[in-house]
Amino acid sequence: MKLQNILFPSTDTCTEEPMYFRRGDKVLYNWSSDGIELQKDGLLFFDTYFNGFSIEKWAKYTNIKTVFLTIRIEGYVRLTLMRKEKKGDTVLTDFIGEYICKAKYGEVKEFTFPFQSVSTNGIYCFSLTGISKQSGFYGGFYSAEIEEKDIQPVKIALDICTYKRERFIEKNLKLLNERFLKNPASFLYDKLEVFVSDNAHTLDIPSLSSDKIHIVQNKNVGGAGGFTRGMIEIHRVKQKHHITHVLVMDDDVTIEPESFFRTCTFLSCRKEQYQDLFIGGAMLRLDTQCIQTEAGAVWNGGELISLKHGLDLRELDACLYNELEEKTQYTAWWYCVFPSSIVSDHNLPMPIFIRGDDVEYGLRNMKHLVLMNGICVWHEPFENKYSSFLYYYILRNRLIDNSLHNMNPSKKVFRTILKKQVYNEMRLYRYKNANLLMQGVEDFLRGVNWLMKQDGEALHKEIMQLGYKLQYTEDLEEDVQFSYPIYEAACNAKPATKFYQRVINKLTMNGLRLPVKRAFNIVPTEGVQQSTVYRTQTILNYDYSSRKGFVTQRDPAAAKQCIRRLKALEHQLDKLYDAAVNDYVENGKQLMQLSFWEQYLELPQKETAVEAIK
Repeated sequence: MKLQNILFPSTDTCTEEPMYFRRGDKVLYNWSSDGIELQKDGLLFFDTYFNGFSIEKWAKYTNIKTVFLTIRIEGYVRLTLMRKEKKGDTVLTDFIGEYICKAKYGEVKEFTFPFQSVSTNGIYCFSLTGISKQSGFYGGFYSAEIEEKDIQPVKIALDICTYKRERFIEKNLKLLNERFLKNPASFLYDKLEVFVSDNAHTLDIPSLSSDKIHIVQNKNVGGAGGFTRGMIEIHRVKQKHHITHVLVMDDDVTIEPESFFRTCTFLSCRKEQYQDLFIGGAMLRLDTQCIQTEAGAVWNGGELISLKHGLDLRELDACLYNELEEKTQYTAWWYCVFPSSIVSDHNLPMPIFIRGDDVEYGLRNMKHLVLMNGICVWHEPFENKYSSFLYYYILRNRLIDNSLHNMNPSKKVFRTILKKQVYNEMRLYRYKNANLLMQGVEDFLRGVNWLMKQDGEALHKEIMQLGYKLQYTEDLEEDVQFSYPIYEAACNAKPATKFYQRVINKLTMNGLRLPVKRAFNIVPTEGVQQSTVYRTQTILNYDYSSRKGFVTQRDPAAAKQCIRRLKALEHQLDKLYDAAVNDYVENGKQLMQLSFWEQYLELPQKETAVEAIK
């Protein structure tokens, strides 16, 4: 059974060559070619992110037996099979076998050899050495022996939520159609079904829909509502369409199509004791494609830890470290696969609009998570997507998620957390953010019944009006100009290190209680240092990615109002915190029911995606 294809770089997905192969001076390749040319003594290594084989995961979770490598060769080359693993700061290499592959030049020939290794730690990989004056490598694949009885039928329903991202949706649906849905030669031809929730009602449904692509217009209740609508549609037709798994995926990602293939083959071979496993896709940076943002995460009660953050996946050591399993509590919904049996009339996500729906559903349902090199998406880094309104959801949804899973800190500890975050925004003159944080906590204290009665779309519109709005500088009411040197200096600023500076900053609210020393500065929207705001009157908060910004002013009166609101909220916490937590513990399950969601989304009782198209 074929398990994994050998990949080459592509301008359609990723052009980081070392993520696919590493080559010496006597190896020639360009992106438009369908092969790699090796001259005599040219060396080509495939111990890489996309082309190593994750034998440790396959051996643990699936029923495969002997693994084979098949390569397509022209000319005369030496093939070396290896197993590599990380041990401390070193890379251990186990040389499994070496073979001579010889084909006439001008004739491409296939060769297949087994990996026969006692250990299954780490990855299987291979290298090629040119022996003749000129030879070529034209791809190949990994396969394995597996008994027919151990191969399970798999059909994956993609659950995509979108809001005004037509360009991304159209691109990804085109890719799916060309590679899989309309390609009878593809292994995945009848193994994928796509469900799209259009929260903005802007997609051209007739032109994009097909017998395998189902699009419904959905009430705009955020990602949580969009993904839940997809799950409801999938749940209603999963018997009819023989759907075994759900793949929740963001609409604005770039995907390596091979990820779908590897996910499907892995699930087809899984062992009986791992029927309920989740498969997660790593998030890689869209602007720096070799850098990993996250591969699984630990919620830690809200102190989020992104696992394996910042790894450079061009490096062998990073790839081997990436394969090591660590404790994970959830995997984000940019690419998350789980059994369709998990979705039921009584086990749907929470209606928290955005931020934390994937966390809570993972905490509730995930027992085993598999992450492997080569299963990934590229996504714009979150620091490039500043949204002031998110401050409302940060603490509110954290409290909801923690309450449902008995993870909330004590009242005293949470007061400290709240105070720290509010004061931090105040010290940056971002008083609207401070108020949004507090409003989120105030609304949590209102309990389950309040959340159940909310119109998520109307509430979100209200929240958006309370935050800062990014605009081009020429459209801002204030007369400010962008200067890159000033902005760059703020990006490179260091935090105060001297003890007396930190004391003064704390006692004076970062200079708010002292006279103005500087009229104007430009700072980044994310990662801003308080020292860049210290005793400054006007701040242009600039989002370099969008080339937009917003202006904040030093305002002692606004700061006093925040402090008064914070003190009042602390009194509310003393009275209502424990009761609100217990309310979510006792009554939160009402928000996970199909009956609630049908009313919340204003759904006809029997409508399915297919019927909606008709």
